[in-house]
Amino acid sequence: MPLINLNPTSSADEWDRKWTQIFDRYQHDRRHAHYIHALLERDEHSVLELAAGSFRDMASLRSMGVNCSGMDFSMESVQRAKQAFPQFATHIARMSAFEMALPDRAVDVTYHNGFWVLFSDDQIQTLAREQARVTAHRMIATVHNRHNARFLAYFDTMKRTDPLYDIRFFSVAEITAHMREVCDEVVVIPVGKYKRRHEDALIRWGLTQPWLLRAYLKASGHRLLDTSERLLCIGCVR
Repeated sequence: MPLINLNPTSSADEWDRKWTQIFDRYQHDRRHAHYIHALLERDEHSVLELAAGSFRDMASLRSMGVNCSGMDFSMESVQRAKQAFPQFATHIARMSAFEMALPDRAVDVTYHNGFWVLFSDDQIQTLAREQARVTAHRMIATVHNRHNARFLAYFDTMKRTDPLYDIRFFSVAEITAHMREVCDEVVVIPVGKYKRRHEDALIRWGLTQPWLLRAYLKASGHRLLDTSERLLCIGCVR
């Protein structure tokens, strides 16, 4: 069974096997947690990471003082996360993003990174509706950026030997359209400069104050769209 084109009845077996190979390696890149931290509003006090996988962002945000929990449908990922972050074990859960055991508007903000890239348009809409249901304020979807030809070509090469790279890329228009099905005031922020430049340089230098990163991302706008790795899309749920 492949790692992509999943549906509500898909088994987690392939992802369980994959996480035994990549869980430790995926702990090192904490940039997305800094992006999320920078973009939270003052009245957003509870956060949930969907399809957390490595749970690195959830753990990083909790270490920054953010009340963040995480969930994933892979038991392997959940068990490894509880071992890696025992201090946060009560905030780590096994759950399917297609049907979450949570009440409506359970948390202020929900987010995921590189999750919707595994699904068809129809499945994304199902996932978006469920994410919106449990979100009280804003939901965030971060996807791989189709406008970055270099990044797209790299994945096209890598997927020949590793199914982990066999994913979808999105344009600004495509991810915006998906978010607008359940959200208003949709904004797309290009992020990720190969850990070396622009906002990633600030993070590498330890200049991670939320106000600074937020101001930098706002000033950058879409000027660096073609060289950004991902599109971080934010919308206010209806």
